Amino acid sequence: MRRSTRQETCAEQAPDIELTHIEIPIADSAANGLTWAYPEGGREGWMCLVGSSLIMFPSFGFQTSVGSVQSYISTHQLAEYTVRDVGWITAIFVFLTLFLGVQVGPLFDRYGPRVLLTCGSAASFTSYMLLAECNKYWHFILSLSILGGIASAIVTTVSIAVLSHWFHRRRALASGICMAGSSAGGAIIPLVLRNLFPRYGWTWSIRVIAFMALGCYTVGIALMKGRQQLLPTNSVSRKAVVDIRAFKSSRLCFLAVAVFAFEFIIFGCAALLPTYVRFAGLQQDVQFYSLTVLNTMSLLGRVLPGILADKMGRFNILICLATITLLIMAAVWLPFGSRDAATLYAVVAIYGFGSGGWISLAPVCAGQLCKTEEYGRFYGTMYSVAAFAVLVTVPVGGDLLQETTPRILIGFYSAVLVVGLVSAALSRWALLDWKWKWKAKV
Repeated sequence: MRRSTRQETCAEQAPDIELTHIEIPIADSAANGLTWAYPEGGREGWMCLVGSSLIMFPSFGFQTSVGSVQSYISTHQLAEYTVRDVGWITAIFVFLTLFLGVQVGPLFDRYGPRVLLTCGSAASFTSYMLLAECNKYWHFILSLSILGGIASAIVTTVSIAVLSHWFHRRRALASGICMAGSSAGGAIIPLVLRNLFPRYGWTWSIRVIAFMALGCYTVGIALMKGRQQLLPTNSVSRKAVVDIRAFKSSRLCFLAVAVFAFEFIIFGCAALLPTYVRFAGLQQDVQFYSLTVLNTMSLLGRVLPGILADKMGRFNILICLATITLLIMAAVWLPFGSRDAATLYAVVAIYGFGSGGWISLAPVCAGQLCKTEEYGRFYGTMYSVAAFAVLVTVPVGGDLLQETTPRILIGFYSAVLVVGLVSAALSRWALLDWKWKWKAKV
């Protein structure tokens, strides 16, 4: 999902010393004017953070729970279409969010947060209201995929980027709290829809989500405030430039492959989990509750591993999380996940925790591959490529699920995770100048 989320913390690589994340000492921060430029909180800073979380709740939170919407329309309005065909609706939605999100940076630098958030929120609310009236395939493409994707790219990117105006030393913490809003949305929205669909049907259920989003957007925008005019010129958030020449770095190539694989699995599972439950023959309630479990554990996975990563190395923790998740998917989810709800909840919880860690740590790992001034270029290039993973994962996975069995789908995702794990390990190896050091904190 861009999910961003994407944290902007990075460190310059020092060639002949142990590779660790370099924190700016408080004394140096004061000397460089950072204490003055970045309040690291304060009343307005924390209010801005609360506003960002509120905006992420119905925007990115809806993306992480979009599988419940896809499952519903697959059996109602678009019952005559295949799972693959319906999957293109959500695939384009998430693709535009991620692909266009890295292009919003220059607009944010120029216009600040409130203008963009007002336009993006209005477009997002309109998208929900139009979605409530959809009953044909092209209706969903226009309202959810295109309009919703563009609106989501604006509001999610700005919600994260504005934190760079208020936090420097605490930016990772602030980004984690902001992304917690999306996880909360991903956990709560399926439960809301689970209760609304049987009582009020499609139209009013989606309208309720639309007005929930409008309330969150209104309060969030009121709390949001930018500080471009107070920041040093070289400290304003950098433009996320897509530059293929960045792939001259073997480190970035391997990490880009890893992120492509991670995004392929993350958004594929989020969108297809309710459909997986339906094809596995489990009860309908499990479709909604499984997404709630996944996103609740993803919330913990986005925060807790980051604490360990600062002490033990970002690549190290990322590789550990991918290894543990792979073992659970291959040894438990693949053979036993479709047998009963309890087993599915257990494996989805562990998978949610691990995938949450991938989302939060991958951008930080990218920061360790480059100098600070190159981060925008590395980040934008890597996630522009990864955007194509979310474009194809739902149609491919949906077709595989419909034509084969749920077990084959999980086996396929496990194989993709192997590629991601190996690529992340190769990126770490390249970062160490092809000298594998088990104890290196990278």
